[in-house]
Amino acid sequence: MRLTFAYAPLRDLLISAEARWPKGLRERWGGEDDGPGFWLVGDEGVYLMSNALLNEGEKPIVVYADECNPKTMPFDDWWSAKQASFGGDDGVEFIDAACVRRAVKDESPVLIEMTAESMEVFSFAPPSGKDARK
Repeated sequence: MRLTFAYAPLRDLLISAEARWPKGLRERWGGEDDGPGFWLVGDEGVYLMSNALLNEGEKPIVVYADECNPKTMPFDDWWSAKQASFGGDDGVEFIDAACVRRAVKDESPVLIEMTAESMEVFSFAPPSGKDARK
């Protein structure tokens, strides 16, 4: 299952995260110390969020996968995409900050290819006007 996270909301998520990371990090369930980065969460939909500390009562900024957004899609559509990517259980995977920084620098979406055994994170630089004509 390929998941797509659009450039513009990722840029906003990165800006927020970079402002907050110096204040501290939240630990992923299980007490793992990941360093600054993002969590890919399979829950109600599939989304990315920062692991930066939040103020008391504050909700995290989330960026839903285009293919699995319960805010914009019918239940059956996003639920099938969630099960195809994470299975029936909820889960969290760590994504290093460098992956999102690179995508934002290149004005690219982040693409995540999920299988039952693996997860691959990548982005691409869209062709520039001059290079696109070659």
